[in-house]
Amino acid sequence: MLLVAGAVLASCGNAREQEGEKLTDKYAALLTEPRVYRAYRTQGIKLDGKLDDADWQTAKPSDPFVDISTDVKPLKETTVKMLWDDDNLYIGATIIEDKIVANLKQRDTIIWKENDFEVFIDPDNDRECYFEIEINAIGTVMDLMMNKPYRDQGNFYMPWDCPGLVVKTSRDDKAWYAEFAIPRKSLMIGFTKPEELPFWRINFSRVEWMNPEKEENWVWNPTGEIDMHMPERWGYVYFVDKPVVSE
Repeated sequence: MLLVAGAVLASCGNAREQEGEKLTDKYAALLTEPRVYRAYRTQGIKLDGKLDDADWQTAKPSDPFVDISTDVKPLKETTVKMLWDDDNLYIGATIIEDKIVANLKQRDTIIWKENDFEVFIDPDNDRECYFEIEINAIGTVMDLMMNKPYRDQGNFYMPWDCPGLVVKTSRDDKAWYAEFAIPRKSLMIGFTKPEELPFWRINFSRVEWMNPEKEENWVWNPTGEIDMHMPERWGYVYFVDKPVVSE
């Protein structure tokens, strides 16, 4: 009887283990480790969209962007760098592009209707009251604040314009470049001052319209679904209180 009971328990254990493996495989895209970027202090940069300052040249680029929900490699590379000082988080993006198209010029139009670059920031990592900033290749901005993700019946607040935000872009024959200065104190609503936090949750997205009917979503940290509004699936930027190094 004991042998039979042991066999039954072993069989049940194996079944649970196999079921667990199946679930792990099924939800693998939602179980990846979040990416981490160590942002160092800048000694001073000129905001012109060219990313040719000494500190930008020294800063390490992020890993290339990946598809938001699959393992299909993006056709065009995107990388970012980050720096900071007492006043701002600086973001420099390199967007490889052989056909730059940007026509929207009015602030807070729906920028992702054409190729764009997007920043998502949740400073206190609570999945609420987070921020989204989108730009196109000519530097037109759409910025908004979310009270919580859409899947939680969240709403966006488009009248919010990031106070003190500076965005510059440039281009050459192989890419366009975006440079952001985001005031750290501007990303504060009902929580600890963001400039006092050692890290923020952050993510970046590139919407690329390969044809008029379908856009690609290439991101720094994959969310596992075609949905950027999953703050728990974003990466981390740590503020290192040292001058920038190349690592």
